[in-house]
Amino acid sequence: MNEFPNQLDNNLKQFFILGNTALDASRKITKDVNFANSELKDDGSLLTKFDLSVEEKIFEILSESDADIITEEILEKKENKEFCWYVDPIDGTTSFSKGIPLFGTIIGLTHKDKPIMGFIDLPKLGDRYISINKYGCFLNKKLVKASELGNLNEAIISYGSPQRFAKENLIDQLRKIDDLAWDSRGYSDCFGYSLVFRGAIDLFIEADLNPWETVAIENLSLESGAGYAEKESINGKKNIIFGSKNLIEQTTDIFGGDWTIK
Repeated sequence: MNEFPNQLDNNLKQFFILGNTALDASRKITKDVNFANSELKDDGSLLTKFDLSVEEKIFEILSESDADIITEEILEKKENKEFCWYVDPIDGTTSFSKGIPLFGTIIGLTHKDKPIMGFIDLPKLGDRYISINKYGCFLNKKLVKASELGNLNEAIISYGSPQRFAKENLIDQLRKIDDLAWDSRGYSDCFGYSLVFRGAIDLFIEADLNPWETVAIENLSLESGAGYAEKESINGKKNIIFGSKNLIEQTTDIFGGDWTIK
């Protein structure tokens, strides 16, 4: 299907509408913020009052659905429902707090633990990515496709903080991949992830992510035609690789270990 999916079954349509409504609310809160005071959380990441405001509003909206809700910060709803929302209210809080416009909101939806929808909204850029299982991946209602590049030595890659890879004992492997690639860029967080889905970069590698990030990333990747691989991190989270299907196995071979390729 090459057109934006206007025809969905009633169940999917409700989730689709609520996801978009939640992103509209998030964008309204964050779009005009150019600086925010922050505090350090126990895990070393930053928190602003806007993270909590966005989370509260999204939670209120998504609670209208017959689904559990898991969020990054405080709120959750666990009633063993078949559907479950995963919410990162502000992904890239460091950027957000410093006035760097490369932050956004990530929302994912699972059905019986399988990702079926992914949403990323980038308020300052006016970009919204939506994926729906078997319908494709869309940027501002237009179908987008991931890269199909076959050789790392021709690829533009990006990855998260090298500090995370060092903690996973993967820094040497990351350097090897970086040396093999044609070019590497430090596009981070949801902005960097989104570049994969529209084929602007060929591969993204990230370490130690939470489900409120990976659920959406997995569905957006697969529906854009990208490959996706994951491996449990030392902390029980996920190390992930996504991008051109032709580069996934080359990359997992360099990292080594027990990767699941989807």
